[in-house]
Amino acid sequence: MALKPAYLQWPENSGALRSAAFDDIYFQPQQGREESYYVFLEKNRLPERFAACGDDKGAINMNIAELGFGTGLNFLLTAQLWHRSKAHGELLYVSIEKHPIISADLRRIFSFWPDLQEYTAPLLEQYPPPMQGFYHLYFPAIRTRLMLCLGDVAEVLPEIRGKFDAWYLDGFSPAKNPDMWQEKLFPLIAARTKSGGTLATFSSAGSVRRGLEAAGFVVEKVKGFGVKRDMTVAQMPAAPVSASLKTPSLRRDKKIIVLGAGLAGASAAYACAQKGYDVTVIDRQPAAAQETSGNPVGVVYPKLTADHSPLGVYFQHGFFFTRHLATALKLPSWKPCGIVQLNVSEEMAERHRDLAACGFWPEEFMTYKEGTGMHFPLAGYLSPPELCRHLLDHPKIKTVYSRAVSFLEELEADAIIIASGYDSKKFKQMMWLPSVSVRGQVTYLKENERSRDIHQVICHDGAISPAVNGIHYAGATFHREEPAVLELRTENDAENLQKLNKYFPAPGFTAADIVGARAGYRTSMPDHLPAAGLCPDYAACVESFSDGHQGRSKKFVGKFFENIYLATGFGGQGLSGAPLAGEIIASQIAGDVLPVPESLMPYIAPERFILRDLKRGKI
Repeated sequence: MALKPAYLQWPENSGALRSAAFDDIYFQPQQGREESYYVFLEKNRLPERFAACGDDKGAINMNIAELGFGTGLNFLLTAQLWHRSKAHGELLYVSIEKHPIISADLRRIFSFWPDLQEYTAPLLEQYPPPMQGFYHLYFPAIRTRLMLCLGDVAEVLPEIRGKFDAWYLDGFSPAKNPDMWQEKLFPLIAARTKSGGTLATFSSAGSVRRGLEAAGFVVEKVKGFGVKRDMTVAQMPAAPVSASLKTPSLRRDKKIIVLGAGLAGASAAYACAQKGYDVTVIDRQPAAAQETSGNPVGVVYPKLTADHSPLGVYFQHGFFFTRHLATALKLPSWKPCGIVQLNVSEEMAERHRDLAACGFWPEEFMTYKEGTGMHFPLAGYLSPPELCRHLLDHPKIKTVYSRAVSFLEELEADAIIIASGYDSKKFKQMMWLPSVSVRGQVTYLKENERSRDIHQVICHDGAISPAVNGIHYAGATFHREEPAVLELRTENDAENLQKLNKYFPAPGFTAADIVGARAGYRTSMPDHLPAAGLCPDYAACVESFSDGHQGRSKKFVGKFFENIYLATGFGGQGLSGAPLAGEIIASQIAGDVLPVPESLMPYIAPERFILRDLKRGKI
């Protein structure tokens, strides 16, 4: 859903930057940085805690949560401190903001802090439009990720699953912005705080202190910054202060094996490696991205639904996740050129009108032009093989190629991630998967004078890319069939050409322009969402449902293999789905904060198909 951005009142002379909506300042004039450092970093004791993450005993990760992103100053100073501490782990900084400052205003604000440019530049490059969602902004050089959660705190905070080492409560004052300080939020904060975790806020209001105490924090009023007399600090008890300072999070010494070096496997491997794990990737092919992920060009775009369904929510999040990752990695092939989805039928045009009218998305993300179709200016294309290689080129990742694994029992690891596409169901633990194999073929077309005007991806009943080194990529076909020996089919090239000339005849391509093709098998699920997460034990789940509740209404109780995870079923949306799934799985392995709203998880959990069939009486 589109959000109302912050409306700023810029200072005159030495005045303070103000929010017009809340009639409050973002920070004290001329002292914003000093105030932020004192209130949030110093009073959460982060300098000493970050220093403890920089020893030689292994990677230690830190999770910090903030209510009120505002100008981003707290994040910038925290990232700078983390960088300077030379920590070995990953910093995850989660911030909730209902009224985000638009990027143009942020750029103006950041110009006053030129020494922070190495952090502000990648933030601006990845900064999302003002629309509800969880956005991941990557800073790979300093092992930091900003998870910017845009939306109302009362709706967003319950959706965040995971625990934090420290909290920054930095909304506008309780008198000006009471929604940010509702009494019902304090128990939610407490439930998401690690044992020994800390909290700091500029507010010294009695209602805030009482709310934190009632939620279980040990609260103290201390000296405030500058002209402010008091502020509040708090700590969650149950662990000695010294212990919480020395071990802010669990060390990451697990060994992970990933089966598959395509998009799903490479993404999961990278996410685990970024969290400090040692990862081995095994693939039966002689190199990475040799199967469906080997297409030279892939389109990165969202798959939207007017009813804000789980399908639309997942791929909206996945689209931005991949976009930001490709941007942060400085992937040479990533071209955010935008895409146009043509109205190929009146039914499609009506769907596009519904999408445009529902009010979920701002113009920066999506626009509709009657007679043409939808325009997604933030979308684009990249090379999937190049992305896989970049993800796997990590000091914590080892690759083993030309090795086929027949049984999971032959592997020794703390966790195994199955990312083998349709072959995932060849393992006995996964034979129940209702996955479907879909063959697709892409046709290569030589650039001509008229096609040089194609500067965006054109989607119809297929797609065509702008020319890459003189070649356009068109397709792909869609045929459900079991995997077989791959042979290129001239009839598939003819099908791609026929659709292209039907819906986008301007370039005038003919069969003489075909210079190559590539085919592969995608894997889809019946509900078009991926299967990502801990693998259920099929037999144990069925037994639990059938026999575990004598005389009572039957209830599904999920039973799982404790160390086997699955990432498959992305269909034609691998680029907008697989990287996010990899992060979800890595977070599950680490017991970390989930990268998506918690309410979305049942819709991508592999066990949903077992539950579905039990309810339908098919088992």
